[in-house]
Formats: sequence, structure tokens, C-alpha cells
Amino acid sequence: MSSVAISFLNLFILVGVLVYKLRKPTQDYVLTRHHSLRDELKSVRVQLQAAQEKYDEFSSKLKALSSEVAVLNEQSQQDAVAMTHRIIADGRRLAGGMVSDARSSAETLYSDLKRDLYNELSAKVLDRAEVLLKERLTQDDQARIQKEFSNQVESIQ
Repeated sequence: MSSVAISFLNLFILVGVLVYKLRKPTQDYVLTRHHSLRDELKSVRVQLQAAQEKYDEFSSKLKALSSEVAVLNEQSQQDAVAMTHRIIADGRRLAGGMVSDARSSAETLYSDLKRDLYNELSAKVLDRAEVLLKERLTQDDQARIQKEFSNQVESIQ
């Protein structure tokens, strides 16, 4: 026999012994692996179903939340518009009050200024008249005025 045939014969004997000796452990391994994969597949299916339920729940909550956000956004816009109108109305009311207060204050200041100017002008006119009278009044005029004053005082009493 040739060396190649002997090598093939040894190989076949080795393969035969391996098949004979490893057949039961291989079958047990395959069967165990089959059962473990089946159990894992069932577990994964349960987990997938639970995940799908959670996903559906969160999706519905997210949709509800989106609609609620839209409602809140709309409400906040309406509140902002209402607040803007209220602020504008308050501003106009306050501006009207400010104008009337300014007008009354200006009128008061004007009347005070007018009275002060009148008093000051009167005082200056009297001072000037006094100076003019003192300059132009002679001794005879002074005696005559004193005499007329005395007569008027006597006639009143």
C-alpha cells in the first residue's frame, strides 16, 4: 500500500472514532443549544412585545403631549396679545392722566408766575412812583398834602 492510502485509512479511522465517541456529546450540545436558543427566542419575543407596548404607550403620550404643547402655545400667544392690549390701554390711560396732570401743573405755575410778576411789577411801580414823588415833591407840596391828609382824617372821625 502506498503511504497516501495509509494516511487516508488513518484519517478515516480517526474520523470514525471521533464520530463514534463525539456523536452523543455533539447531539447533547446541539439539543441543549436548540433549547437555549428557543428559550432565548421566547424571552426576546416577550421583551419585544413589552418594548412594543411601551413604545405604543410613549407614542400616545408623546402625541398627547404634542397636542398639549400646541394648546399651551396657543394659550400663551393669546395671553401675550391680551397682555399687550392691557398694557397699551394702561399706557394710554396713564398718558391721559399725565397730560391732565401736566396741564393742571402748568396752569398752576402760570397763575403763580402771573401773580408773582404782578406783585413784583406793582412793587417796582410803587418804588418808582415813590422815587419820582420824592424827587418832584417840594416843601410846599408836602405841607399841602399833610394839611389835606389831616382834614380828611378829621372829617372821617
